[in-house]
This record gives sequence, C-alpha cells and structure tokens, in this order.
Amino acid sequence: MKSGVNTAQMIWRMLDERYPERISFLDETDGYRFLITVMLSASTTDSQAEKAACRLFSVFPDAASVGNADEASIEALIRTAGLSRQKAGRIKAVSSYVAAYGIPSDAASLMALPGIGEKTAACYLVNILGEPAVIADTHFVRTARRLGFTDTSDRARAAAEIREGFPPDQWGRMSMVVNLHGRTVCRVRPDCAACFLSAICPSSEAVHGGS
Repeated sequence: MKSGVNTAQMIWRMLDERYPERISFLDETDGYRFLITVMLSASTTDSQAEKAACRLFSVFPDAASVGNADEASIEALIRTAGLSRQKAGRIKAVSSYVAAYGIPSDAASLMALPGIGEKTAACYLVNILGEPAVIADTHFVRTARRLGFTDTSDRARAAAEIREGFPPDQWGRMSMVVNLHGRTVCRVRPDCAACFLSAICPSSEAVHGGS
C-alpha cells in the first residue's frame, strides 16, 4: 500500500460506512445481458452501453439469437457505444459460446473468451455471482491510488496490490464503493474541500496541499 496499513484501513472503514450497501452502475441483472453490457461499456459511458445493449436485445433477445446474427447487424445496433466493428465480432463470438456452453463461473475461463479482460470478468464475478474480485476500472484505480490503497496507475498491478493488501471479503464491496467515490467526489479534478476524508487522505490538499 502507498499509505500505511492503519491509515488505509481507517480510510476504507470510513468509506464503507458512508456509502449505500447496494451500489450498481448497470441496471441489468440477467447474467448474459449484464456480461454483454459490460463488454459494450469499454471506452464509453455506462449510459451509452446500456442504450446500445437495449437496442441489441430488442432485436436479438438472447445469446443464441445474437450468436446467429450477422456481424453487420450487430454492429449497426451497437454503433453509438463506439468501437462497434471490434465489439460486434467479440459479442457474436461470446454469445455463440454462451448459447452452446453457458457462462463460465471463474475468471480464467471468462478471460479466455474474446473481448473479456480482467475488469469485465471481475464485474461479472462481483455483480452476478457475488464472488470476490477487484474491478480495476479507470475510476477505481485513480481513486484507490489517491487514497493510498495502491501506488500504481496500472490496472492489473493495482488490482494485485488490492488483493494483497485487503481480505477477499472486502474486494467486491471496495470495488463499488471506491468507484462511486471516484465518480462523485474524487473525480479527475477532485473536490478535496468537500470530501469527508480530507483530514486523513494522503493526497488531500488538507494534508499536503496537493491532489
């Protein structure tokens, strides 16, 4: 950890107590549709991903129909989510696999599928299966580094440091809480003056004048 163990644990307890028990950035609860929506969210917003997923599933409602669709049709439906040609091919391939074999229940098998990296696999494990995983997306890594939970901006290394520094039963909850804190308070331009952690956060202006 970048900051001391005791400070990091104190910051985490304060965060855990402050934010709602249930945090979700995507409304989808069906496992397959959730997985595809997370794939669509790469390099775009959750809102755009959900809109694209809604259009896709209004025409092709399940894994079998998406897997059997031609890529051009998929691409046209998801175009507003960006990188549509690349995403269309991957979504078709994943859908074909899911239709035939179901969705894998472990990170390694999920990441063996086209277009599913560590973040997408972790999202599925945490939000659908309730399994321990660290969701190291942009908001999480930026905020975790500022809080002193990690000392790197590299997603894979940050996730590894979180797994090393905190017990598994905290990983999923921490992923969502730190992400939400990064979206609402500790944004790209953080509002340290309004942050309830300002007196203890190692990156706070109140501590050493920086952000």
